[in-house]
Amino acid sequence: MNLPIDFKKNMQAQLGGAFPDFEKALQADVPVSIRFNDRKMMVATADLETVKWSNGNGFYLKERPSFTLDPTFHAGAYYVQEASSMFVGEVMRQINTDDKALTVLDLCAAPGGKSTVLLSEMNDESLLVANEVIRSRYNVLQQNLAKWGFPNIAVTNHDSKDFAALNDFFDVVLVDAPCSGEGLFRKDKNARKEWSPQNVELCTGRSKRILAEAANLVKAGGYLIFSTCTYNDFENIGNAKWLTENFDYQEFKLDIPTDWGITEKELGYQFYPHRTKGEGFYLAIFQKNGTTEIEVTEDYSKKYKKQKKAKKTNNYSFKNIEKISARHLGLIAKWVEQPGDFAFFTAPGDSVLALPKSLIEKYQKVDAALSKKAFGIDIGTFKRDDFVPSQELALSDIINQELPTWEVDKETALQFLRKEKMEAKSGLIGWQIITYHGLKLGWVKVLKSRINNYYPKNWRILMR
Repeated sequence: MNLPIDFKKNMQAQLGGAFPDFEKALQADVPVSIRFNDRKMMVATADLETVKWSNGNGFYLKERPSFTLDPTFHAGAYYVQEASSMFVGEVMRQINTDDKALTVLDLCAAPGGKSTVLLSEMNDESLLVANEVIRSRYNVLQQNLAKWGFPNIAVTNHDSKDFAALNDFFDVVLVDAPCSGEGLFRKDKNARKEWSPQNVELCTGRSKRILAEAANLVKAGGYLIFSTCTYNDFENIGNAKWLTENFDYQEFKLDIPTDWGITEKELGYQFYPHRTKGEGFYLAIFQKNGTTEIEVTEDYSKKYKKQKKAKKTNNYSFKNIEKISARHLGLIAKWVEQPGDFAFFTAPGDSVLALPKSLIEKYQKVDAALSKKAFGIDIGTFKRDDFVPSQELALSDIINQELPTWEVDKETALQFLRKEKMEAKSGLIGWQIITYHGLKLGWVKVLKSRINNYYPKNWRILMR
């Protein structure tokens, strides 16, 4: 399909003599890339090409496999992510240090790729609020973050204007703004059909409204990251300029190696497919003027420190969740690796939530401001005094590593992921975590006469 005429004119003016190379790149195959979860044990094949700005966790695949039929994908061992968008991690590395306890908002987060990047670059004393306004996309976001398995998270379902009560609360806010999608022209041919100058104008105005609301959420001295998957200067540089002209922000410059092929613009940075191995992507970083002291976590290791003591707090009041009873607390202690680091609550529907104690005060502020949210890890439910562990617990890094596991081959793993009938291995009884290559997939309960498969019905795979 040919490129829209007005889009070609805009890009010819923007790129000049490099436009033919850009146009040719849009006809080439789309690179396939993944980024590994560094808290789940999986090693990349040695001959895979590394995404230069991924800090060693992103890789290009030589061809696109069937991710649906790969159990390690369902275990959250990696995220299928467009290479250019992994650059958000490099931004976090340059504006952040590991010893800071940050409060971070991903305002337009679904399906969750950038949220997983943010989580991987934050320490465990930091909180990520991942938000999505569209309900169906919010559900996808929740599932993808559950697979990633980090506990220091809140997932919310609100419009950006609903966050006004959290003004000056966040150290970092990412606005991956809804845009005209020009950077998807190679990947999604329908994006070309939907493009028009009118849609560019509409998206520019929508992004401006979201940026205006986001700008107030950042603390003095904090950072606002603005990104789009488009090329045109109206949505990108135009809105970046508008932000600096109307709010007390200044651009934050990055140190980028020249061999990465990223183009520095008048404001921000642009990824072009003829210069980088990835799709179209724009990003600009702004720092809010003024200073606010950010809490520093002492003696912090990048890896999750199970032995780290959580801060103590006696105030566990929330609007719609209640502190778990002492009787039930004793019954769930064996399911979590370090139960003393968490506060446990019961939510509507009898779900048991595990929230890091060190983040309780931050959760309370989010709870007071927003109505539609999910906090921490949903670890399961009680049926009378019997605890039924959840899928989130199985995939999380707070699970007790001594719980019984059942290592299976790929065929059996796919049977489990399809919720099909499974044959038990001799000697197994009770709750078992299905594992594949050592990666946890979910729960079965082995009874004398049958196996009950607890993989969530709405997660099951249908592909053969």
